[in-house]
Amino acid sequence: MKTFKIILFIIFMLLIALFGIQNQDYFLTETALHIDFKVASLNYTAMDIPNWVYWGICLVLGLLITGIRGLITAFRLGRQVKTRDERIERLKGEINSLQTRLDIFIHDPYIKKHLEEEDARKEQEQTESEIKK
Repeated sequence: MKTFKIILFIIFMLLIALFGIQNQDYFLTETALHIDFKVASLNYTAMDIPNWVYWGICLVLGLLITGIRGLITAFRLGRQVKTRDERIERLKGEINSLQTRLDIFIHDPYIKKHLEEEDARKEQEQTESEIKK
């Protein structure tokens, strides 16, 4: 798998180089950036810069915006994981306390005797209802 990724990366870089060489005239052409807000006082013209610089600036801005959004998402998800972990720990504590109460309830001899009497009574009622049918 690692060699496949390396080969795929080399092919991708060759395609990028081929694209750059074939469009070398476009990328090396210097153009000025004109910003016009259709208001007389809000016009701006930057100095002549090669087109590859504009492409690079757009790429870097896109990566920055994507990175910032990714960080925001990561922090939000981290907070959700933390709150859910706290809830899981709280529920585990509740389960343990309920299990302790159940163990005490089951092993208490007075309650156990009462449960056995109830089971015997239910079995007797069940057999009587079967006999009536």
